Amino acid sequence: MSPERLAVSVAIIEDHPISTESLAARFVGAGFSVLAPAPSLEAFDRSAAPGVVVCDLHLPGISGAAAVADLHTRGLSVLTTSGVATPDEVLDAIAAQARGFVDKTAPAQQFVAAVTAVATGSYHVSARLAGFLLEDAQRRPLSRDEIDADERNLLRGLAQGDHLDELCAEWGLSAPDAHGRLARIFDAARRRRRLHRPSPREAEVMVLVGCRGLSHKEAARAMNVKASVVADYLRTVRAKYIASHPDAPPTIPPSTAAAIWARELGFD
Repeated sequence: MSPERLAVSVAIIEDHPISTESLAARFVGAGFSVLAPAPSLEAFDRSAAPGVVVCDLHLPGISGAAAVADLHTRGLSVLTTSGVATPDEVLDAIAAQARGFVDKTAPAQQFVAAVTAVATGSYHVSARLAGFLLEDAQRRPLSRDEIDADERNLLRGLAQGDHLDELCAEWGLSAPDAHGRLARIFDAARRRRRLHRPSPREAEVMVLVGCRGLSHKEAARAMNVKASVVADYLRTVRAKYIASHPDAPPTIPPSTAAAIWARELGFD
């Protein structure tokens, strides 16, 4: 289905004018209507109701997965983009209900295809995102309802740079079949992040104990909880760290796991 027939309106949230102008030109050239760009989530018009929001993952103020979650709660479909986002930042955005990711250096036709897919209620999996999703599934397998062999093969094809329509033609997949497989892939990725990423309170303990070196009692006072609760959080952090880092020593102390993972996630 062409962009003209879809009559897609696009909002861009991006704080670099050159990138904003480039994206806007791509979308206008494809027949999309483009709303006034916003340099931050806070500057985005809350009354706007675009068909798709293209949101940079590195913004001033509220950014990354938090920005995606905010837009999703408004009922908006979000396509994320970045030139420097880490795999964890991209996957956290997917967990926050982003419907796809495109690298900023991608050609114009990929942005057009991505917006078109998201506007129709589907997903867009770029080669880079496919690689992130596949590696995440391998490192952090779910105990139930994991993606199956066909869905892994789909991700492998996309990660190699094949287009979704090419894979569908090769494998005899209909558009609804492809959408269903992508929906299961995204659902599994979101459940995987919920299982294997620190909760906000666990992250707080990781910073207090792992980064700042506070004792359990000192961290407990800072969080207004009992020291035993801090210990419980640290044990959970250790279990999640081991689950997501297969090479980690099984006897790693909770505080050590918290410190290493906090640095890895940029909490420090």
